[in-house]
Amino acid sequence: MILPNTPLYQAKTDAEFRIRMIQHIKSAYKDILGKDVNLLDLPNGLDIVQAKIQQRLYDVSRGEIDLIRHEDRDEQLAA
Repeated sequence: MILPNTPLYQAKTDAEFRIRMIQHIKSAYKDILGKDVNLLDLPNGLDIVQAKIQQRLYDVSRGEIDLIRHEDRDEQLAA
């Protein structure tokens, strides 16, 4: 796979890439995420935001688009 020659993709470590990705998401998608953008500051913030977006997509599409793994959906329903 060929990656773009940008600072985001030139990270030396996974941790550095994660930090850069979170900053990119915060700046590029703050209007879409609204107050949920602050969840990205949590240790598992990327996972939380991903789950929220997947659930929104599922709800808006009335179940037509289902990106949530069935195991994860079972865990969400149990909570």
